[in-house]
Amino acid sequence: MSQNLATRRGISMSETVISTMLIGFVLVSTLQIVGPIVQSTSVHADRLVAANLANELSEEIATKLFTNPGTPSGDSIGVDDSERAAFRSDFNDVDDYHGWSSSPPKLSTDQFHINLSDWTRSVKVAHVLVNDPTTTSGTYTGLKRVSVVVSKNGVSHATVFSLHSESADSLGYILPITDVVVVGGGG
Repeated sequence: MSQNLATRRGISMSETVISTMLIGFVLVSTLQIVGPIVQSTSVHADRLVAANLANELSEEIATKLFTNPGTPSGDSIGVDDSERAAFRSDFNDVDDYHGWSSSPPKLSTDQFHINLSDWTRSVKVAHVLVNDPTTTSGTYTGLKRVSVVVSKNGVSHATVFSLHSESADSLGYILPITDVVVVGGGG
């Protein structure tokens, strides 16, 4: 009996194979759990970046007047003759931002955000009905809806809608009604 114990010093080949298979199954199961968690974290990070970029531009637009100073209000939306469309620093009223887009997103100082080359911010401004701000009007109504859309690689991640009224300008008070919509995309 003591001779049998002395000759056995390690583990057999079958024990090695079985333990390797068990470890393999555990690793595969773990990777199947970790993969979606990592992807989910990336999607949430993208949504957070998109919401911040959209809010940043929406807040900048909120500091602008409803109409061009010194110019009577009218139906036209977009950059006026005295302003340069490429330079946000020339924008002095809400509708100057209509059609503006930047990829990668730029700060108001015309500097690019670092590490956001896949991102795009774009703006649309429209006259809307006072009694139904979801309905676009082709003529002047005294109320404008501004939509700021942020996308990454062509997939929209966040949209901010804000309403701006002519009445706020006459009071010297600019407080848009803002609604943030985070779009589930990119994953």
